[in-house]
Amino acid sequence: MEFNRKEIENIILESSLKLKELEPSYKSFSILENFPLNVNQCLYLVNWKDSSVPFQRRVDKILGYSPSEFDLLTILNIAHPNDKGLVLRVSKGVIQHALEYSNFSRENSSHHISYRFRKKDGSYIKLLRQSTIYEFAKNGTMLSNLSLLTDISSTDKTTNVDWDVVTPELDLEAFKQNIYKEFINFFTKREIEIIRLIKEGITSPSIAKKLFISEGTVSSHRKNILRKSNCHNVKELIAFCKKNGITK
Repeated sequence: MEFNRKEIENIILESSLKLKELEPSYKSFSILENFPLNVNQCLYLVNWKDSSVPFQRRVDKILGYSPSEFDLLTILNIAHPNDKGLVLRVSKGVIQHALEYSNFSRENSSHHISYRFRKKDGSYIKLLRQSTIYEFAKNGTMLSNLSLLTDISSTDKTTNVDWDVVTPELDLEAFKQNIYKEFINFFTKREIEIIRLIKEGITSPSIAKKLFISEGTVSSHRKNILRKSNCHNVKELIAFCKKNGITK
């Protein structure tokens, strides 16, 4: 799934509008300047109040972008085309939840996601992005978040997008529903039917008979389902659907 520039700008705008009237509780950048990084790491800070990237370190070393090039639009549009739809859906869900639920705003809360990032030279690198809230408004709402990027391409050769959220006192069910709603229209109704039958262990010929369609049509649906989810086999697909609330 591709997101055009307008859709990405809308994600930024929706987040920024909610924060315009909030008073920040200012936090120094000194801790970021002294934060220990190894040769495979870089970090950056996103300010959602004005949609800026006011601080970054070693991004040029890992991804090749200069500070002026590495803005919020670049960050939101930097994923591999096959990863982008899922990354933006999950990220949007996390951001909206952090803005709407003050109990999410804890300094030891974090969001982890790994996917392929596009470097300035056009090549791709697999990175783990670990994000945590950095600055809060006086009412506890997130204003900015810090992301640490670690090159894991030498240990993770897959093209999977993996994510997790770690936070105390989180209404986990509310959070899941906030993420899941981003996947409501991820698959078509017919694709959902086929996924459920695949999960039951039903073969393609049997699926074709059950749904009164040809085996070739089932094969096409299966290919599209795997392509959309960026999965390579049934095991990965079932895990993907369960994690994102598509099936139970």
